[in-house]
Amino acid sequence: MTDAAGASVPGYLLVQGKVTDLEGFKAYNAALPPIYKKFGGHYIALVPAHKVELAEGESRNESILIAKFPSKEAAWGFWKSAEYEAAKKLRAGKGTFFVTVLDGLPGT
Repeated sequence: MTDAAGASVPGYLLVQGKVTDLEGFKAYNAALPPIYKKFGGHYIALVPAHKVELAEGESRNESILIAKFPSKEAAWGFWKSAEYEAAKKLRAGKGTFFVTVLDGLPGT
């Protein structure tokens, strides 16, 4: 996606979750870096649940990950890729997750 001036608008992947099998989750984590790289994504925030600072509302006791991609389409490309589908199987049964794909603001 581009803004009115033709500049690319980034996309973001926001993940909130609770890992219940830390040892089993390691294989999933190890599989991710080359997939992120392929789609131009990188982490901009990775906060374990015990370090999330709550400003308002009730604590969900979940870790938060924010990844930035060149575009929302690139973020969806990552999410729907065969490589990520294979990696996601490594995550199955290791926790609960809430995942969203978001448009960024122009110039961010």
